[in-house]
Formats: sequence, structure tokens, C-alpha cells
Amino acid sequence: MTTLADVARRAGVTAATVSNVITQRVPVSAKTRARVLKAIEELDYRPNLVARGLARGKTLTLALVVPTLTNPYFAEMVEEVERVTDQHDYQMLLSMTHNRADEGRRHLERMANRRVDGFIIMGMAADTADVVALAQQGHPLVVSTWNQDPRLQGLPIVDIDFLQAGEIGTRHLIECGHRRIAIIVEEPVQHSRLQGYQMALLEAGIVPDPVYVRRGDSSFASGYQAALDLLALPTPPTAIFACNDWMALGAMEALTQHGVSIPHDMAIVGVDNIAQAAYAHPPLTTVSTPRREVARAATELLLRLINHSKQESYLTLIRPHLIVRQTTVPLNHEDGA
Repeated sequence: MTTLADVARRAGVTAATVSNVITQRVPVSAKTRARVLKAIEELDYRPNLVARGLARGKTLTLALVVPTLTNPYFAEMVEEVERVTDQHDYQMLLSMTHNRADEGRRHLERMANRRVDGFIIMGMAADTADVVALAQQGHPLVVSTWNQDPRLQGLPIVDIDFLQAGEIGTRHLIECGHRRIAIIVEEPVQHSRLQGYQMALLEAGIVPDPVYVRRGDSSFASGYQAALDLLALPTPPTAIFACNDWMALGAMEALTQHGVSIPHDMAIVGVDNIAQAAYAHPPLTTVSTPRREVARAATELLLRLINHSKQESYLTLIRPHLIVRQTTVPLNHEDGA
């Protein structure tokens, strides 16, 4: 294995000079730097990342905290964060909190004790107060997919405009001719989507009816049960806006098992555009949320905060867009009235 000393001999410099070129802690002349870099390339030298991190006062590790990996939404984001961290010679440490605040607090404390260089915390995987406290302790962090929680104001946030996602999905159903539109939502995680749903209804002159609001937990099973509850109403809705695809797919299963034709008896729109949505029967109309773009932007922002020691306090919202498939069609009758 090639060592730093081997590179120094090939370049005709001291080991300290090679170290300074790699760590960039001490200025080195352009001519010497070029000679060292050439020797590194010729010998295929791989710097010791641990030593390199210690020289910079860093561990070259990032903590990624998510609520779960059972939802494909977060699995895709984890893959993208890992890809970007690897490109920057960082290591990613992954923690799942299983939607429990106490688990979130424990994982944040554990990662802080491991002296990770920074945190990406996604999907309300920890209590907001614990995240704010972590930032106040001076730990670089970026919050992502947090539904624009006002308590995080002033922290670096990269998020999807879920308010707009709620508006887009509901407006599409209204434009298809529906007026009795239900929503399946997990609170408080998907509150922005609920707000978007309500805003779209009011803009169309439709008074939101609490009877059409059903709670879920973002799981297939909760979408299934919510659809059964809606079918049992004296006047069932003609359309459902599910705040994620997993609940939409669960609702579709319940409707199909009970002989409800999708989209002619009941239309459905989801949110996220997970891979399974395109292969459902029928394929699911959904509001696509660019998860990989969000994960990439969050990781790159955190790396800037770590390497430049400069706080960036702003909100970056990535726009979602509608993908129309076969669970929605324009009404040609008055069932939606």
C-alpha cells in the first residue's frame, strides 16, 4: 500500500508538505502542489480519511436521521444522501426513529456524542424542540421534508412545497368535476397537505366538510381502513385525495375489494410518485415530489455549512408536479355534485 512517505519521496518534498497539499491547512506554492498531485496520481495514493479528518478537526461523517425505511419515499432519499456524501469522501451514519420522539432524541444525542460533523434530519423524525436544541448547541444541521413547521424558522431547511402538493392534487379532482372530495391525512406530519386541500376547496367555492377528513399514519393499512370508513358514510365522497401514495394504494385495495370502480365510481390522487404507484391497478394519479433533488440539495447545503462554518438560515422549497394516470378521469355525469 502506498504511503504518504512514498508520495513525498516521489515528489521530492517532505511528508509535511504532502500533508499540507492534501489538507490545505497551510498554503503551498502552485509548482510544489502540482508536483505532489502528480506523484499522488502516479502512485495511486489514497489518503487516510481518518487522519485527514483529524487534521481538519473533523470526523468526515454525517448523521442522517429518518423516521422509517418501510416507506419507499425515505429509502430513495437515503440512497441519494449516501451517494452525495460518498462523492465528497464523507461517511453517512443512518438512524431510524420509527416515528417515536423518544427514539429521535436518543439518536440525536448518540450521534452528537460520536462527534459527527453535521446532521440531516428528515420527515419529522425527531421532536422539533430537540432539533432546535441541537442547533443551539452549535451542531451544523439541515432539516428536510418537515412540512414547513414554523418552529424551525431560522434553521436551514430544504423541503418540498407540500402546501402546493395539497392544492395541486385537490384542484385536479375539482377540475375533473368532483365536489365531494375526501382526504386521508397523517397529522401533524402532513398538515401542510391538509391546508392545501382546504385552500383548493375554498377557492372553488366548496366548504370543507370535516366528515370527509380521515386520519391515517402514512401506511397501506391506514389508507385501507380510511377508505372503508368513507364508504360507510350516508353520502360517500366521489373522490379521495390521499396525502401519500402508500395510503392511496391502501384505499384503492379497499375500494376494489368492495366492488367500487376506480376512477368511475371513485377517483383517487396520491402524493409522492413512489415506484409502486405506476404499477398499481389502475396506475395511480399522483403529485410527484422530487425526493432525490431534495436529498441532494440538503446534503450539499450541510457540507457547505460544515466546510465554511457559515450559518445559512433560509427555506428552500422544491416544487412538486402532477402526474395524471388512470385513477382520475373527467366526470361526464352529476355524481360529483
